[in-house]
Amino acid sequence: MQYLIIVFVFLAVVFAFNGLKRQFSHRDLYRERLQSVLGQDDSESVSNRASLKDMFSSMMKSVSSLFAARSFTANLQSRLVTAGIPLKGEEYITVSLGLIIITPLLTYFIGKNFWLAVIVFILAVILPWTYIGIKKGKRLQTFEMQLADCLVIMANALRGGFGFQQAMETVVREMPPPISIEFDWCLREMNLGFNQEEALLHLGERVNSEEMDMVISGIIIQKQVGGNLAQILDNIGDTMRDRARIKKQVRTLTAQGKMSGLVIGLLPVVLLAAMLVINPEHVYFLFQDPRGLAMLAAALVMEIAGAFAISRIIDIEF
Repeated sequence: MQYLIIVFVFLAVVFAFNGLKRQFSHRDLYRERLQSVLGQDDSESVSNRASLKDMFSSMMKSVSSLFAARSFTANLQSRLVTAGIPLKGEEYITVSLGLIIITPLLTYFIGKNFWLAVIVFILAVILPWTYIGIKKGKRLQTFEMQLADCLVIMANALRGGFGFQQAMETVVREMPPPISIEFDWCLREMNLGFNQEEALLHLGERVNSEEMDMVISGIIIQKQVGGNLAQILDNIGDTMRDRARIKKQVRTLTAQGKMSGLVIGLLPVVLLAAMLVINPEHVYFLFQDPRGLAMLAAALVMEIAGAFAISRIIDIEF
């Protein structure tokens, strides 16, 4: 009941803040004037504003505005761009907070199990940030796999008489996402007034890839000292293909160690969570007896030490 009251108070504060914001804002007035100029029907606009989608969007914007212009929001925004998630930082924080608040409450009211609600709460805290890491890793891996073919296309375009920006446009037309999206973004920056070096450095910051940094360094050095850019791109592409082949071999050889570390690390945690949900009285003594607390502390220390040791064994630097 206390959690339900907290949720109601939180929603009341959000709606009150949204009402005050609308009261002192002229945005609706400007929108109505614009709609009258464009000749839109007032009844249609009223029905659209009254829809559930607009109400949810308005509430989300009100909550998101609380987190805008924050340093952690800017850092999160850069991670979302790198992961290819089309959300603003404040919007992602709002969605994450909604999952953290609503999901455990629904779990508790439906299942009447306190420990299950606690487990769902922990998962709701961890999963959004884990999702960003997974999306970022997959997007980076796909980008690096496409980069060697991209350099071949650019080198052939340069040999055919195209300029550098025209070669990048060829990549945007011929290659699939995510590399076509990033190169298109880079071209847009060049068209907006950024010079070639600045746009390429911004591309490297967004992608955050060692292979892309190597390509950018080669292009910038060629621009400063001269040389055959097509041949430089071919040499970088050959180096990348060799690195990719070695990475695949290392990934294959370390796959068993990674899976073993994952299973060994998660098995005790999952088993304890399952026992707390199925039969909590069976493990209560671990939390009530000092010897049980000492055993849990020792298990936690050994878990951390084992995970660190396995990660150091399978982490091979190139």
